[in-house]
Amino acid sequence: MIARRSLVAGSAALAAAALLAALRPVTVLELDNAARGRTLRAAVADGETFSVVTHHSMYDTPVTEEFVLAGGRVVLQAVSSPSAAVREYFGLAGAGERHRVSRVMPEVVFRVAAGVPQQLRVRGASRSFLDVGEHGDRLVLRPARAPAIVRWTMDPF
Repeated sequence: MIARRSLVAGSAALAAAALLAALRPVTVLELDNAARGRTLRAAVADGETFSVVTHHSMYDTPVTEEFVLAGGRVVLQAVSSPSAAVREYFGLAGAGERHRVSRVMPEVVFRVAAGVPQQLRVRGASRSFLDVGEHGDRLVLRPARAPAIVRWTMDPF
């Protein structure tokens, strides 16, 4: 009888610990389309990098913006493009396709491109902005806090 009570008490304590862990807030990356009520969430931890790949509308050339989450902010840390004109558009000068930058922002606003759709890349996986909105829609990329269970249950991306 005593062994059974100990087993029940131990199981209850384990279940309570699991519930607390599931509710503990963690950082996730959100790509939010408020107008359509659609949000894509990616499990991105503080300090982890991700990128947005676009096709520049004026110069018809690919651009990759590399970001990192840091202290509840989005930090643009590099811009890459084979086009000198695109790099100049971003205010970047000098030789080479990739340029380091440091721009700290609470969020980044995008419009879903009318041409080649933008891609959000996290750990080698890619999702189209069209998964969240239609051409011309306003999307906001930002870190958010969510219960840990949200990260455990979301698509691996």
